[in-house]
Amino acid sequence: MTRIEPALVLEQIEVHWPHGTPFPALDWRVPAGAALVQGGPGSGKTTVLRLLAGALPAARGRILLHGAPVQPAQVFWSERDAAGCEKRLVRDWWRALAARYPAWDAAALARHVDGFALAPHQEKAFFMLSTGTRRKAWLAAALASGAPLTLIDEPLAGLDLASARYLAAAIAEAAQQPNRVIVVAHDAPLADVPWAAELALPDAA
Repeated sequence: MTRIEPALVLEQIEVHWPHGTPFPALDWRVPAGAALVQGGPGSGKTTVLRLLAGALPAARGRILLHGAPVQPAQVFWSERDAAGCEKRLVRDWWRALAARYPAWDAAALARHVDGFALAPHQEKAFFMLSTGTRRKAWLAAALASGAPLTLIDEPLAGLDLASARYLAAAIAEAAQQPNRVIVVAHDAPLADVPWAAELALPDAA
């Protein structure tokens, strides 16, 4: 039987809060593909993404991507990459990201623009968009970025049913890219996404 080596490793991760430790000694090994961090409200799903993005330091342990510490340039995380974009045109923001991420896929972005029905919104500033449309623009960028580690938090928030179905198919497609890890934080698995790994966090007490 062929052993699949993990692309992403979380080893003995601990986060200390004043009120306790939400997930002491977290160990998780993730092969390339789509991975799910699952749990209810307050379970720590977003905390895991912040750890992976480097926005939250671990009190103990290490996080490795392809055998080396994760570098910020390897990560797409909309909370960071979309910061300060309120007055920017959607198309201009995408262009800036294309220059930042070496594996940016313009053809994939065009597919996502069609799939999320974003064509009428490309020349608008983000502050002009509805919450759902704004999230679609972020998701299109995340999937097109080609970032070795792509982080998606609560992917279905604000999405209509057609967009949710498209997103599941798009995540499954993007996860087939060699050596890419797409980590999705959500309270339940998305239908039709072949998860390479799952992490179930206990619900908050």
